[in-house]
Amino acid sequence: MNKTTTAIAFSAFILISEPGWSACSEPSQPQLPNPETAVTPEMVKAKKDVKQYMADVDHYLNCKRLNTRQHNAMVDKMQSLANNFNQIIREYKQRQGS
Repeated sequence: MNKTTTAIAFSAFILISEPGWSACSEPSQPQLPNPETAVTPEMVKAKKDVKQYMADVDHYLNCKRLNTRQHNAMVDKMQSLANNFNQIIREYKQRQGS
């Protein structure tokens, strides 16, 4: 009986510690640069970070079972970040004279 209990406990530990379980956590939003002071490398990094965030949220939405309200809230966060970043790009380009 003791070996069976140990085997079950070990199996449960393996399942819980599986990397796929921990990979389903809400990603944090990236920091966006100040368009009034940003330089090109900062804007390029921000673009890369935003793209990665969008991919991470897409993965999160596909692996996490959210109710409709939670799902819509995540989509709203994505949209808000995209809108903010697009505004920063417009201001940056205007400052650069493009």
